Amino acid sequence: MTIEIKKPIKINNFSEIDEKYDSIICDIWGVIHNGQELFKSSIECLLKYKNIGYPVILVSNAPRPSSEIKIILKKMGLSEKCYDKIITSGDLTQKILNDGNLGSNCYHIGPDRDLNVFDGVNVERVDFDSADFIFVTGLYDDENENDESYLPLLQEAKKRNLKLLCANPDIWVQRGKDLIPCAGAISQKYQSIGGNSINIGKPFAPIFDEAVKQIKLISGRDANSTIVIGDGIDTDIKGANNYNLDSLLTLGGLFSGQKTEDIMESINKKSVFPTYYINELV
Repeated sequence: MTIEIKKPIKINNFSEIDEKYDSIICDIWGVIHNGQELFKSSIECLLKYKNIGYPVILVSNAPRPSSEIKIILKKMGLSEKCYDKIITSGDLTQKILNDGNLGSNCYHIGPDRDLNVFDGVNVERVDFDSADFIFVTGLYDDENENDESYLPLLQEAKKRNLKLLCANPDIWVQRGKDLIPCAGAISQKYQSIGGNSINIGKPFAPIFDEAVKQIKLISGRDANSTIVIGDGIDTDIKGANNYNLDSLLTLGGLFSGQKTEDIMESINKKSVFPTYYINELV
């Protein structure tokens, strides 16, 4: 039996497909910047289509409120004229924390830079023995640790049947030329030993629900032809697939330096297919 291999369409410029769409949902880290500097061509592209009238929604698995991401992007040099709204998994996580369904005390795993996710929420950070659930925003030291560093703690959490709330489902993120592990790696490790993980952000529906809602509010139309742009197969592209939206995979982020044929092989193994792919957003 011959297995049909899907092949996304290669484009060299977004203008080759722009007539098919009237709005954009765009990833931030890996498409707009690499953690250290902005990608000039991506910024120019988004600004052009925003000026044409496309609603442009930036979505991020950052475990922090969108207000802080907006400040960070502004410091990097990104003009607010390039987008309409930013939605982060941190925004959605704050709502879940305030729901109170997981409890009021959490054991937090993550760096101090993520602590403002607790602003305005009714959850306290406590020691492990007093925790109702585990809350992961990242690794304490993502340059020297990996998911295995947390296995002993996760095994203890599993014994107590603690749920794990993950505010950033990304497994890896690009920082300059390096790949850095994210909170999603810890969540994935917990699931691998039978733990119960709740993952917020891409590829899960709530963040796309909010993005589509905002597009409709901005455009004033009930239906739009929206494309998702991102560099993550397991987050951006899988989310678009699940939401039945077309997608454009950029190869300059997580796949930077890899051969195209190897990338296509990875896509087929995962059965997650972008509609198009491009070396970098231009």
